[in-house]
Amino acid sequence: MRVALFTPFSPEIGGGSAQLRSHLRHLSGFEFRWHYLSARPATGPARDWNWIGPRLGPAELLSDLGRRTGVLPGQTARVGGIVDAIEADLYWVVGHYEGISVAAELCRQRKAVHLTIHDDPEGTWRRSARFRFFQPLLRRIFPRLLRQARSVDVTSWGMRNLYRQSYGVNCFSVYLHVPSLPKLDVAPDQRKFTVGHIGTLYEPGPFRRFLNASRRFAAEQKRALEVVRIGALSEMNTSATENPGVFTSHGDLDEEAALPLLARCDLLYAMYPGGRRYERFRRTSLPIKLSTYVQAQRPIFVHSPADSGLARIVGAARVGSVCVSEDESEISRQIRDTVEARVPRESFEALRQELMGADQVRQLGAALEGRDWRSFPENDFRS
Repeated sequence: MRVALFTPFSPEIGGGSAQLRSHLRHLSGFEFRWHYLSARPATGPARDWNWIGPRLGPAELLSDLGRRTGVLPGQTARVGGIVDAIEADLYWVVGHYEGISVAAELCRQRKAVHLTIHDDPEGTWRRSARFRFFQPLLRRIFPRLLRQARSVDVTSWGMRNLYRQSYGVNCFSVYLHVPSLPKLDVAPDQRKFTVGHIGTLYEPGPFRRFLNASRRFAAEQKRALEVVRIGALSEMNTSATENPGVFTSHGDLDEEAALPLLARCDLLYAMYPGGRRYERFRRTSLPIKLSTYVQAQRPIFVHSPADSGLARIVGAARVGSVCVSEDESEISRQIRDTVEARVPRESFEALRQELMGADQVRQLGAALEGRDWRSFPENDFRS
């Protein structure tokens, strides 16, 4: 079966691309070709990657969605041209920004579409300074698109439950696949209190308070504070500048290079902000960094309201702790509790099997083939 995978981002990046790559390596019996939009072609040698061109600008996307929904005059020619240039038996589309328009055009042409949702569009666009104004168009087109697709997978059980309840769509959840935990012969440096972090901070305030609490804990332990920073995103630059000598920045690394650095940390930090603006996002999102943290097999410190999908998984799996407080004294106390607790390898392995195991890849393969995917087991992480 010829499958055309479309993403509005490069196959080489982390996040959604890393998740897709983890599935493609274990899906057999398909002829995949990955078509993508990005500023420039990927530098990797893969022959089954096809760079279409740059992404649509905001005005182009607004024009396309406006025309498709009938709310505004506009043009759909650019997306129509993208679709007309791709031939396949099945079209697998990541419904992210331009992916929504591409999937809508494919459905209009009555093509077979499997839709993947990594980031809930409404939750993502709501917190965007630019795209929040597009939400009326999104609410017209997105529910219809979910119902028109032949099958739909989403990145978390929280999103799956929400879509079933809100849209009446019988979708299933698929997270990044990790075949096994690595064996890491690395231990934290007892002279330091070391915190690891990958990628994005959604708001700087909670992390700044966590950093102050970490400094307090390190001083009590007579240890130097170190923050191992992986990723070149700018959100952490201010904190790094304000704390000279604390941050060790490694830029963008592949997982193989990142794991030994994270495995020598005392704990690994992940956060989601509170407030209504982020509520839908934190309940449906599940960051790819969680898979890397689990493989590093170090305690995970989730700094988030208790309703986030990440908090519910880490808390239920007992692979770290969940801190809902913004009080630095309380954060420091929970840091101490997290560091003193020992998380056995068996707990990380149980979470790997439950969240990142092979059943989800087999379920995805069944959906792509048009077979029954509904008979596969599901869980709600004891929610």
